[in-house]
Amino acid sequence: MRKIIFILLFLTNFPFLKAQSITQTPEWKQLLTDLKTEKWQEANDLSNQCLKTAIATEPGSNMIPILRYMVIFSESGLMNDGKLSQEKALLAVKGFEGMVIALPGHPISVKRGFNSITMHDEKTDSLFITATNSAATNIFAFEYVALRDVWPVDDFKNNAGKMCRLSGTLTSITVEGHILPRFRIIISDGQYQILN
Repeated sequence: MRKIIFILLFLTNFPFLKAQSITQTPEWKQLLTDLKTEKWQEANDLSNQCLKTAIATEPGSNMIPILRYMVIFSESGLMNDGKLSQEKALLAVKGFEGMVIALPGHPISVKRGFNSITMHDEKTDSLFITATNSAATNIFAFEYVALRDVWPVDDFKNNAGKMCRLSGTLTSITVEGHILPRFRIIISDGQYQILN
């Protein structure tokens, strides 16, 4: 089930997108494959390449916030695998602070778990995700999303099990952990969208 969720992570969880030229390229298709198969170096190279292309050719594209997150996620994969120092990984993504990022879709859950959206401190003004690899054996990020508008608790609970996409302004990104490093991501002005 986690493998299916991870595959859907980048393939189908952004229905608000219109057809964009970057998504029509072979590089985009290969990027999705590399993320799915956890080829972090290749995914990192392609996500950075696609981000630069989108910024240059489609500056208002909804793909840009998604690509920023793909860069962050692949940097964390490299850092977690010990192929990139914490300092270099952080330097590669620190420039995204103050910019909008869009997280992939995750299932809503009333219980804390991996790769799911949960309440933070039992409240729905902030949400929390523990982002991991597809096998949930490596933690890549602790993601905190402070919502622009409070999500009513009953509505949150009634949507448990449904896929949801979060986006907002990246307020802060830091590195935690020494043996198993991961990003700590703080997002403000967050918004949520139920996907199914």
